[in-house]
Amino acid sequence: MRVLGLDTATPQSSVALLDDHSISKETVLDPPSPYSNRVLAMVDGVLSAAGVGLDSVDLFTVTRGPGSFTGLRVGMSLLEGMAMVTGKPVMGVDTLEAVAATVTDTGKPICPVLDARKKEIYTAFFRYEAGRLQRVSPDLAIEPERFIEHVQEPTVFVGFGLTEYGDFLAERLGPLFLTSPEAGGLTVAASAARLAWGRLNDAGPDALKKQESIHYLRKSEAEINYLKKHQ
Repeated sequence: MRVLGLDTATPQSSVALLDDHSISKETVLDPPSPYSNRVLAMVDGVLSAAGVGLDSVDLFTVTRGPGSFTGLRVGMSLLEGMAMVTGKPVMGVDTLEAVAATVTDTGKPICPVLDARKKEIYTAFFRYEAGRLQRVSPDLAIEPERFIEHVQEPTVFVGFGLTEYGDFLAERLGPLFLTSPEAGGLTVAASAARLAWGRLNDAGPDALKKQESIHYLRKSEAEINYLKKHQ
């Protein structure tokens, strides 16, 4: 089974192609580049490098949020268009779960962190049980100062949000703040594709029955301003 994974929710967009559970090809787009008009070229590049066509993809998967509002819409729209053309299914994967799954099992809780802007972070807690990543908490959009109260044991932190908040978390959490040397070796797109592949193999066609939608987690700036204006 071939799975095409796409992540445009995080600052470093990525595309990956899985052939069964093995990563066939993957690529990333550095943050300084405007990705909205280049994601399709990334997809084409990965497929061309693998020597396969779009019709050979069995499942499309995309990070569905939380993350960049614009990026989420770009990614979901693109893959839905591909699915419509090919007649193949789309499966959305929670962005934070995909980021957490880039870390191997260390026996410790895993906490992905993304910069949510407005002095907040997107985060959640996960843990491996019997070799499978399991969710421990719901996704949160929370101020870092409030978040540290939720960390009760040594936890592995990972994610692009550490660029902005890593030093703060390390200073405030002390020995409870851990990082993984393996983090970063797997793109978020490849991680999402592996998660989707696993779910489809575990649950079969039932894994595709849920209607996929973007998981924004919080209102956009436009919605907030509209509500303020009309309250």
